[in-house]
Amino acid sequence: MQISGRDTPLTVDMVADIRAYREVELRPRVSGIIEKQLFKPGQIVREGQTLFVIDARSLDSAVADAQARLVEAEAQLDRAKQDVARYEPLLVDDAIPRQTYDQAVSAVKQAASVVDSRREGVNRARIDRSYAEVKAPVTGQIGLQKVEVGGLASAGQTVLAVVSTLDPVLVYASVPESEYLAFSRQMTANQPDERLRRQSPVELILSDGSKYEQPGRFDFADREVNPTTGTLTLRAVFANPADLLRPGMTGRIRVVYEVARDAIVIPQKAVSELLGRQFVSVVLADGKVEQRPVVTGDRIGDQWLIRGGLKPGETVIVEGLQKARPGSIVKPMPLAARPGAAATEASGAAAAAAKK
Repeated sequence: MQISGRDTPLTVDMVADIRAYREVELRPRVSGIIEKQLFKPGQIVREGQTLFVIDARSLDSAVADAQARLVEAEAQLDRAKQDVARYEPLLVDDAIPRQTYDQAVSAVKQAASVVDSRREGVNRARIDRSYAEVKAPVTGQIGLQKVEVGGLASAGQTVLAVVSTLDPVLVYASVPESEYLAFSRQMTANQPDERLRRQSPVELILSDGSKYEQPGRFDFADREVNPTTGTLTLRAVFANPADLLRPGMTGRIRVVYEVARDAIVIPQKAVSELLGRQFVSVVLADGKVEQRPVVTGDRIGDQWLIRGGLKPGETVIVEGLQKARPGSIVKPMPLAARPGAAATEASGAAAAAAKK
């Protein structure tokens, strides 16, 4: 193949898993029997929408009892106020001891505090009664119910269902410490502004190898490296308007950390290794084969980025390396011209060895 320089994006891939932006477990705040389920599994629910109704008869009774206690306390306060009103004119003529009047005033204050306490008791009972209706905390898609109608739900313990927001979604990836350091340095060198680095687009490669059409962006990096796994957790946000992405899916995050200008890229099978050094077979102008050492850079799919040893315009042997020995005369032939060659390999070249 004849080498030509082209701008080549350099990327790093990280295994990732997809999660909901918000995922909330519905747990009742009061215990009781589930009386009603007011949704269909899988539907979109709105924030504040009633989803479950718990038997509230005992809660209604608690509200009535609290109200009765409040009425009783208010009656006691009225009697205490009447005593003060009756004693006050008698105090001027010393018809009653001062102590009796002071005790009546104290009784008013005590009765007033009891009224306040009972009033708060009514408020608490009403709040508990409102918890008999389990409402959606967020707008999102609800899953299957985990407790059927007629089942017992315990306050704060039983999970009734799970609601997830699906647009956008979060994609988490864990990168080894060494790779994170290299990646961070490369990104910093190519994009010194941290704000712009965060806005750099991120690609999501799905489990079937296809690229998700919506670009994402990093919005979080954990504060510490996990001491057990030696990895750092990164998070990216992706729009999901068609609800294609679902929590629990896996894929890969691909980040472009540099664009190599006029880069030379050749197939990996064109590179051989000997004693820790890498070589390619180059066809010179007179047709002779020369084995030349090269310096490779990043892997890009099934290709090598060549950092040194080759120049644009030179011809590299991709196939037939066993026959094309150094010093032999060869006739380069495009792969597309060979019988059975794939059309996608039209840019490659095969070498057929001739006489030395």
